[in-house]
Amino acid sequence: MKKNSLLSMFLVLIICLILAACSDDKPNEETEQTGEEQTETDSNNTDTSNENTQQESEDGTATEEKDEETSNDEYVEHQLGLKIGETGIVVSSPDKLKYEVTLNEVSYRDELENVSLYGDTFVLVDVTVKNVDDRAFDATDIFEPGLGGLDSNEYVPPIGSQYLQDASEIQLIEGELDPGDSINGTYVFDIEKTDNYNFVFGHAADQITTRAEWEFSEGEVK
Repeated sequence: MKKNSLLSMFLVLIICLILAACSDDKPNEETEQTGEEQTETDSNNTDTSNENTQQESEDGTATEEKDEETSNDEYVEHQLGLKIGETGIVVSSPDKLKYEVTLNEVSYRDELENVSLYGDTFVLVDVTVKNVDDRAFDATDIFEPGLGGLDSNEYVPPIGSQYLQDASEIQLIEGELDPGDSINGTYVFDIEKTDNYNFVFGHAADQITTRAEWEFSEGEVK
């Protein structure tokens, strides 16, 4: 009987030890699992943060490109009724070249070296052209201006540069213009005299996005 009691106590002790061992292992497993879950959570948070940063960067770039595109494509109103010394913005069609033109001075000439006169006089129109576009272009690609009597709606084109090559006093408007670059030059017109003039880069009948017009009297011509 005593022997059976000892055996029973021994079995109970073994069972207790087994249960205690299982109890000690379970917290370790939970700790290891929790650590793995935390690492995975931190990794996911890092990936999400990186994705958000990348998205913000892409959104910022897209916004800047949109703002630049809007700035380049922004419509400019026609510049009408300008005076000598004032600057107008011209936007050519269909390439949408954008440039500023300043009318510096207008003068008469009875004759020019190696150039034949057919009208009353030569009218020399001195201008400054500035590239305010975001791309380079050749100055010869800008819209061809015209000169005529005010309110006449009749305009004479300038004498072609090929006829002015040997006129030493004339500075031709030509050459590559980078953004921000300017060039001074002279347009020469063979025209009948009138009391008031209209110098234009594009008029109402022309296909031009933004035109500029200057008005001046014969008394303002040197």
